[in-house]
Amino acid sequence: MQPKSPEIWRVNQLLFFFMSFGILMVIAKWSAELIIPLLISAMIALLLQPLMLWLERRGLPSFLSLGLVIGMLLALLILFGIFVAAEINDFIANFAQIKGQIQALLDQLFALLHRLGLPEREHQLERFIRPDGIMALFKSMLTQLGNQFSNTLLILFTASFLILDSANLRSRLHYILKNDPQRREAIEEVAAKIHTYFLIMARVSLITALSALAILWYFDIPYALLWAALTFLLNFIPVIGSIIAAVPPVALGLIEHSWSIALWIALGYLLINNIVGNILQPTMMGRGLGLSSFTVFWSMLFWGWFFGPTGMILSVPLTMAVQFLLMQYDETRWIGFLLSDFSEEHDENNRSEEKRGNKS
Repeated sequence: MQPKSPEIWRVNQLLFFFMSFGILMVIAKWSAELIIPLLISAMIALLLQPLMLWLERRGLPSFLSLGLVIGMLLALLILFGIFVAAEINDFIANFAQIKGQIQALLDQLFALLHRLGLPEREHQLERFIRPDGIMALFKSMLTQLGNQFSNTLLILFTASFLILDSANLRSRLHYILKNDPQRREAIEEVAAKIHTYFLIMARVSLITALSALAILWYFDIPYALLWAALTFLLNFIPVIGSIIAAVPPVALGLIEHSWSIALWIALGYLLINNIVGNILQPTMMGRGLGLSSFTVFWSMLFWGWFFGPTGMILSVPLTMAVQFLLMQYDETRWIGFLLSDFSEEHDENNRSEEKRGNKS
């Protein structure tokens, strides 16, 4: 009996990997209600850990530093609950009326097209531009946001323990992988990249949200704080997040004021997104995420389907973690490589950097 060739064994390993990965994904989808608060806690811990470390360097004990950080977060949540939650409830209460006003504007648009002599395809346009679908998307986001507020204590406690345990977690990692320093460095590198991504996106999103709030306040748009808060969150969604964030303010500018006001708001959002997205963010992000644009876009769609709006917000770091896992095994390294932003120009730049490093 002839032994199995290594090629066949590699194929079997690949199939086994994907079967195991598929089972894990089914379990994760089934337990999404438990995983989503954990992901939000990890995001909060990554954002607040630098502040706690800064307080510790100033001589404060760990528990006091953590108490101040969590107290600050609670104060922000209370302010959010007082001001933004009221606007969320008001918007949901007036949802039917706002949807009706948008439908009336669409009817006027279809009538104008009819007067201009264009073919009568109102029913087809209505299927393409459905106020139900557009506004239901925001209602779903606000509903999930409200649902997570019921998990506030769970999220805060989990984030607190993650912050406190971060140093010990690194020590455990060093102990487990003491005989594999290359893999340990790879894990630390991807963790540092995810950490940097969250910090940069938080700063960029805050700048975007404050700029949007100034525009909405100037034009007296209803629920300005709510749309600014959504702008902050949606800015974490790659490619389309900033576009989605502009839809409700522009629609309300059209309903409450005029076409010209709606146009000015759209131009304001376009200017903010261009300055932040094309100038500030690339400058702060540095060498990039290691993911191709195609991967970033489709990962946003996949994780959005998987975990809802939270998955869309966390799509980039989740994909970076999956890519790291794929790169650890010979049988799946080619998949992780396909997800990357590798190019010949990128490879040449890396080689030139290595040569300069060797010379120095």
